Amino acid sequence: MKVESINSNQLVRSYPARNASQPSFSGKAPGNLTDQIKDLLYNKKTLNVLSKFKDFNGEGGGILINSIGTGAIAPLFIAFNPLVKSPKNATKEQKQDLENTKKYTAMRQPVSAVLAILIQFGIQKPIDVFLDSLFNNPKIAKHLLVQLDHSTLNNDEYLSRQAAKDIKKEKLHFADKKSYKAALGRRVEIVNNRQISEIAKYLEQNGQIKIGERLIPDTDVANVINKQIDNYLEDARKFVIGEKGLSYYSERAEMLINNKDELTRILTNLPNGEKSLSDYLKKAINNSQSEDVKTLLKEILEYPTQQLRESRCKRTLKRIDKIINACNGNYNREAYLNSMLEDNSKLYKLIVNLQHGKIKDVKNANKDTIKAAIDKLVENCRFKKDSRLANILEKRIDTFMSDKGLLSEKVHKDIAKGYRVLLKNRYKGFNQISKILIGAAIMVPITCTALNWVYPRFMDIFFPKLSGIKKGGDK
Repeated sequence: MKVESINSNQLVRSYPARNASQPSFSGKAPGNLTDQIKDLLYNKKTLNVLSKFKDFNGEGGGILINSIGTGAIAPLFIAFNPLVKSPKNATKEQKQDLENTKKYTAMRQPVSAVLAILIQFGIQKPIDVFLDSLFNNPKIAKHLLVQLDHSTLNNDEYLSRQAAKDIKKEKLHFADKKSYKAALGRRVEIVNNRQISEIAKYLEQNGQIKIGERLIPDTDVANVINKQIDNYLEDARKFVIGEKGLSYYSERAEMLINNKDELTRILTNLPNGEKSLSDYLKKAINNSQSEDVKTLLKEILEYPTQQLRESRCKRTLKRIDKIINACNGNYNREAYLNSMLEDNSKLYKLIVNLQHGKIKDVKNANKDTIKAAIDKLVENCRFKKDSRLANILEKRIDTFMSDKGLLSEKVHKDIAKGYRVLLKNRYKGFNQISKILIGAAIMVPITCTALNWVYPRFMDIFFPKLSGIKKGGDK
């Protein structure tokens, strides 16, 4: 059978994804999924080492790396610069004087780097706190640019400082730093959720986002809605099965169905204990006459923990039932392939509807346009109970639901969260520009003044001979 995929102006992309009717060959167990995935990787030790350098992200890391370059690398190029040479007929003393000058100048770089770290690190935090106190304070923020107003959607850093003050005032004690940070995080999350709910409620009632006593421009809200639709589109596309996926899952389904009885016997009533389960599966592999069964059981054994292996066993049995149900109780390869194609067609329709629901004229959007777009978005994300879309999406992703009330609430909250992301990015850019301007106006003069005072004294203490030569003396 020829498999045809639809691609209308890039609205639909092909993904080798799974839907509810397809066999799943990975088990999901409770716990931190990121850690589980990392544990399965061959180079997990290297990744663990690299993860320790995550603190180099952001402005602090940039300052540190730049200072290391200034203090450790730049001096070498200054002290041993081959392009700076003595005149052709220079005396030995003149040549030595040039070498001393280069070395003396080179030593200025490490001193400058240390001062830059001390001064810049020392002033970064106060600037952040000062700006946060302006844009998160309702009494002050209402006089500032509304697109940067955090008074109704406080940033996490500000909330964390407020939570720390409250904990100190309440005289709470914690067993360790980890517990303290967890308590801070919970308090920040509670306030975040409350603020998002308030923004979402006003948006649902009025078709606008209100910050303090001011309204966000409708153009911004329209852009956030379109961005949120893009996120939902991406969620839907993950379930579309490409041609390679259709072939792969058809073959896998046949492996499961052809060995249904043996797999059911082996994977039912599993023994307890990691070693017992491992030995049981190894014995089943040795006793099986089917290469397909051996392949499937070996894949289960590759999982690193008993929990993941048990989950994989249970899911394998469930997939067998779902494959049969997808074929209305009478499995054959073509029927299962047609079932997946029919699921794809439903997803294509959903994707196209979502794409068409975007606000076209963003510049002229108003509250009525916004309310209509959100209502349409809710309707597009809603599926009927017991429909094919429900079979694909239900209990697998919370982007799409059958309950209109819950879905509407979620969509409005997602848009509020989307605006929070936009606000965060804008503020981050403003914050960085502010620091550059403050640095040019304040930090550079301070650093230069400190360097001019510290450097000669540093050289007198640590390199007195070189310092004495440059001063014209003989130390």
